[in-house]
Amino acid sequence: MWQIRVSPCGDFDNHPFQSNHFGVEPLGAAMGAEITGVRLPELSDEGIASLKQALWKHKMVYLADQHLSHAEHEEFAARLGPFAVDAYTQGVPEHREVHPIIKEANEVTPSLFGGGWHTDSPFLPEPPSITTLRQVEGPPYGGDTTWTNTALAFRHLSEPYRNMLRPLRVHMSARNNFATQNLLREGGAIQFGDPAKQEQGVTGSFHPLVRTHPETGEEALYICDTYAVGIEGMTTFEAKPLIDFLVAHTTQHAFTCRLRWKPGMVCMWDNAATMHLGPNDYDGFRREMYRTTTAGGAPH
Repeated sequence: MWQIRVSPCGDFDNHPFQSNHFGVEPLGAAMGAEITGVRLPELSDEGIASLKQALWKHKMVYLADQHLSHAEHEEFAARLGPFAVDAYTQGVPEHREVHPIIKEANEVTPSLFGGGWHTDSPFLPEPPSITTLRQVEGPPYGGDTTWTNTALAFRHLSEPYRNMLRPLRVHMSARNNFATQNLLREGGAIQFGDPAKQEQGVTGSFHPLVRTHPETGEEALYICDTYAVGIEGMTTFEAKPLIDFLVAHTTQHAFTCRLRWKPGMVCMWDNAATMHLGPNDYDGFRREMYRTTTAGGAPH
């Protein structure tokens, strides 16, 4: 007989990180927090270190009313660590590390960049650690982003299941995503920047299915609905049910938080412990965003 799935409970600990440099207001029980009382360019070195600790705890943090210029965005992101190589887009003129993500009001496409559950560029040998995204212009409604806490989701699996997953390695590849973008090339879809990036994206990388955070030691599922195409040593028929279950488990509402963007807002998330999703639900409205990515090492 099938068991009725119940909402996860217990082991939810998103109480606010304590800092002398800014305020913290949790967004949800599972993850996410607003950083208050500070403008990013004004943070001291100690404040930047504290901000990163808040990010490791809450997995995603955001600040309202920042209204950063490209130069301010790039300068702030450089203080988080070296920039990652962006697998998809080119930077704006004079600020090569600031990458535009723009959808015009008259642009209609059935597939949107970032529209499926994913972590950023996991097909790279060394995926980015932090993504920083800011909004310049957005729709009056729609265009929200949702994140899920993959560390919390891992803790809510049974001990035998966790032990089974730890030795496994997931194959991350952009081949399915790239095929979809090629089909929609005339619809304004974002493309790989050059053939070398395309080849790396299609070949992909094998990473631990359960990765250990390089800063906190916390274990998290490294799973992705968009890029996970297999499990090392398994056939497709063996791997797909496992991947499908882990995606469904990890994206339960109890593990998520949702952000309604406003112009001037800046958001940062930890790719080692989250997936995120940006629905294509704002046709007829212009949305102008810019992102930077911070380099990360090979997952362990």
